[in-house]
Amino acid sequence: QKICRMALNDRPWPYIIALDYVYTKDGEMYFHFANYGRKMDLIKADPSVSVEVDNFCGPTPNFCTITMMGRLVKVTDRAEKEEAAQALIASAGERGGAKNVAARHGFADLSLDALTSRSSVVYRLEAESFVALKSPGR
Repeated sequence: QKICRMALNDRPWPYIIALDYVYTKDGEMYFHFANYGRKMDLIKADPSVSVEVDNFCGPTPNFCTITMMGRLVKVTDRAEKEEAAQALIASAGERGGAKNVAARHGFADLSLDALTSRSSVVYRLEAESFVALKSPGR
């Protein structure tokens, strides 16, 4: 799927955001953020999150969904950050949405330089548990 939802811990309610994500060839799930704002404040205060990915096919009763609970770990290794950024660029290009993804990340274009700049941050999800559901017809 193109977009997932992430619930961050906030009080009195969870703060839920829709965002792009990418899986790398190693099966890791990465997220890219601009390095400022409410979500960054919440992640720094408590990196525990829930991430949900849904797949709705045809009529609404046909679905599958997974919710992963875990912690976000900031990627500080330059090579890992570049690999995740390249995977996001490739994924956005395959979907024909590189310009939209760039705009959501605060950039004019989606480039390796932009996604690995100091104004950008990449996090990896270290999932500790998950719940997966599907409709009875699937």
